[in-house]
Amino acid sequence: MRGEQANDVLHALRDGRRRAVLGLLRNRTEPISDEEVAIHLAAADAEKRLLDVTEGELAEWRVSLQQTHLPVLEEAGLIDWDGETNAVAISTHPALQNPTLERIVETDRVDWDEVLEALVHRRRRIVLSVLADYDTALSRVALARAVVEREPETETVETVDADPVEDCCAALHHVHLPKLAAVGLASYDARSGAVSYCGHPLIEDAEWFDLHLPETPRAILSVAEPSQDIWRLDGRANVIEHCRALCEYADDELFLLYTDEDLIEAACLQCLQDAVDRGVDVYVGTQTQAIRDRVREQVPGVTLWEPQRDWMNMSPEREKVGRLLFADREAIMLGTLSKRNDHGIQNETAITGAGEDNALVMLVRELLGSRLDHLDEQSADFLEEIPF
Repeated sequence: MRGEQANDVLHALRDGRRRAVLGLLRNRTEPISDEEVAIHLAAADAEKRLLDVTEGELAEWRVSLQQTHLPVLEEAGLIDWDGETNAVAISTHPALQNPTLERIVETDRVDWDEVLEALVHRRRRIVLSVLADYDTALSRVALARAVVEREPETETVETVDADPVEDCCAALHHVHLPKLAAVGLASYDARSGAVSYCGHPLIEDAEWFDLHLPETPRAILSVAEPSQDIWRLDGRANVIEHCRALCEYADDELFLLYTDEDLIEAACLQCLQDAVDRGVDVYVGTQTQAIRDRVREQVPGVTLWEPQRDWMNMSPEREKVGRLLFADREAIMLGTLSKRNDHGIQNETAITGAGEDNALVMLVRELLGSRLDHLDEQSADFLEEIPF
């Protein structure tokens, strides 16, 4: 997960009421009204049955949801909220695949809001990540130097002539270390400058602070069926939704394959255009001329190439590959199409995996190898080497 995304997500989840909203929505297969959300939260807050919630309590909670909590969750991309129908549903945000975020939502401690508030700032998460690597205390200067090394340049240099280590050291002393010490995540002796990691009962390891996309995602849709490290999706609509989520997740590269013109819908093309607009390198491979023409016309920033192998031309008696999407070489979806039924309709299913060490991701990454780095060369000899 990008640092900015993590900041937005933690900002949204630092309030227990918003975590309660997500906890409720995650167990629903269909959108529910904000009134129903308000009833459940009011009942839980007052420790009473749903039927015993008063009109006053319901009205108070509904106003709070509509004016504060739902807008914050929607801004972070964690929910879909229809202002006209007041329908609320969980979104397909990549963060919701992260087991760490699941623990954040499910945790119910009196100090949890304050802990998450302290973790909203990315620099403080980096501080804890550094401290957790050491068994002994670090000096404030040594800590600042390590933090600057891990931060992007845009976060460490505030003025042209500034020394990033000195600036970081001052910010640690006046802002970040006192906040971490206040919630018990770090120990800081301002006089000696010694800093050490204290940890938290619900935070077991340093990787917690990085909030990466998980190696084994939870099902982001109710129809997903879990296996040990791979997930299955059924139905064209669900496959398209996950495709959209992966397109939105990509920071650097999207690699896609399509075998059927029906799979390239307007929503898919818009997702590709949005990725191109964000600076993502998008590569689309297909043997279908109609698909190439449509993508070339509507998303000119995409690099097109034609697979040279006939691996996609499977026997009509079996399911065939429909689409493949590989995001940043660490999240993948492979969709298959069934035979057409008597009405000419094909069902689509997909398997997905995420994380650098995920078996499916590793397989595809090994098959493609470094050749993905040179897709824009477009030479016939080179394309013959692509195993897809």
